[in-house]
Amino acid sequence: MYFLYVDGSGQTKIKRDRQNNGWYILSGVIVHEGDWRDIEKNLAEVKKEAFPEQDPEDVELHAYSIWNNQVFCKNKKLNMTLAKKREVFSRVLDLVCKSKITLIDTVISKDEMKARYEVPRFIEYSWMFILERFEGFLKLQSERTNNGLIFVDSSQKVPESEIKNIIRRMVRGGSPQQRVDHVIEDPIFVESHRRNLIQLADMIAYVVYKHHMGDPQFREWFEMLKPKMRMRDGKLEGVGFKKFP
Repeated sequence: MYFLYVDGSGQTKIKRDRQNNGWYILSGVIVHEGDWRDIEKNLAEVKKEAFPEQDPEDVELHAYSIWNNQVFCKNKKLNMTLAKKREVFSRVLDLVCKSKITLIDTVISKDEMKARYEVPRFIEYSWMFILERFEGFLKLQSERTNNGLIFVDSSQKVPESEIKNIIRRMVRGGSPQQRVDHVIEDPIFVESHRRNLIQLADMIAYVVYKHHMGDPQFREWFEMLKPKMRMRDGKLEGVGFKKFP
């Protein structure tokens, strides 16, 4: 079996009176059931190295909080220099590059959706694209391991019921593009501070988000992630990475 850990970055609303609503990102980390413990352990080691004075269990790798000097360590505010923040991100992304994982990402332009659709259901589209990419990955695996279970951050602002309904509809009826035969219907919602791999998905989603917002400091990290994104015949766009519209 494969596990998919999913988290998002960006506002979950579109404001009609705002000219620039920015991007909404969903990032997924695909891990084989035989590898997730090692990756969890390695992420704990990264926390130890980056924050030697803290208990790794108290440190949550929440990208927005780290980058903006907000609380992310057991109710403590750690004011970090830019160099320290870059160190933390670089350590985490270096682990991504070395780990047995596959990344899938969806990037939604909310303003383009607002202009194109009467009801811009960008959350639904984001999840549809993520599930299509997960299904595409699973159906190419061995029949003994080609089912997939999804773990979702329970603290995100999209209601659990909404996500469950989208996944159920996809599993039972497919998408306009393909059937979904290998994804288990019921996702598991977990507290992000208890799951290092959800934290990893959060860090990746934030890098993708900041890169698309045009922040030059994140371009290098986005390029680091590309080789870990799912590809087919050397093609990334539309395979492991979906930008829409």
